[in-house]
Amino acid sequence: MATTRPWPEGPHQRLPRTTTPFASEAATSYTDRLARANHISVYTLRGHVAESCSARPRPDWLATVSGQPEQVIRSRLVGLAGDPTSLKQKFRRPMCQVCMARKGIREPVYCYLPAHIIMCHRHRRWIGPPAHVLDDQIDLHDRPRVLSAGRTHQRLARQYPEVDLRAALGDARHILVFWAHSERRAAAAILQSGLQAHVAAYPDVIAIAATLLTIRPRIEHPSTPTEPAWPTVLLDRINERTGSGHEDVTPIEQWVQHRRLIARSSTDANRR
Repeated sequence: MATTRPWPEGPHQRLPRTTTPFASEAATSYTDRLARANHISVYTLRGHVAESCSARPRPDWLATVSGQPEQVIRSRLVGLAGDPTSLKQKFRRPMCQVCMARKGIREPVYCYLPAHIIMCHRHRRWIGPPAHVLDDQIDLHDRPRVLSAGRTHQRLARQYPEVDLRAALGDARHILVFWAHSERRAAAAILQSGLQAHVAAYPDVIAIAATLLTIRPRIEHPSTPTEPAWPTVLLDRINERTGSGHEDVTPIEQWVQHRRLIARSSTDANRR
């Protein structure tokens, strides 16, 4: 009895033109760029390199059609079939348009970037959230405070664990929102939605977060019985760093009490 040979699966030839994947590039972004480079339908190629049009691209099939080594495909692309990594907590954003144009790339290149990479310092362009398309990228040449805050953000990311930095940024936004309401500043950027408001509030958010992170160890673990009045000290430092004149110390007092409560709870748990 004759045996039935299995029908061959997947592509077996490379496309005429290839393109190099970027580190941390979304697999769908690379597939789309490869399709455009070869003047074929994006959806046609997506279905050609995956089990279905809605499935993730297979690294071996994508390597075949692109002519790129499979190891390069696996090491650089995010969101391939078989990758257990969840994409829900990652930030998919278009890379700097000027950087790409200088490489001869005109279409968007979407990469999954760390949360602290929010601007291209070389070309002074905002590429962070909530930027979703190339037109969202803002020119920062006339915004020195935003550029300086971006450098501080990167330094904080090197110095502190991601969970601590994320918490400090959330606390900073909470404090700014409290002040905007208590000072009746309805037009404050922190209360507005949209890209421009987010960028306008960014320098103050980073300045406050940096101040909180610097002081937090001394708040949670006092070194002497007599400690300074930290809420007042923090308020003065924040006003100095942001160039503001906030007077309501309430959100700072709440933050200090919260951090001390967490520290005590952690100490008690370790003793049990």
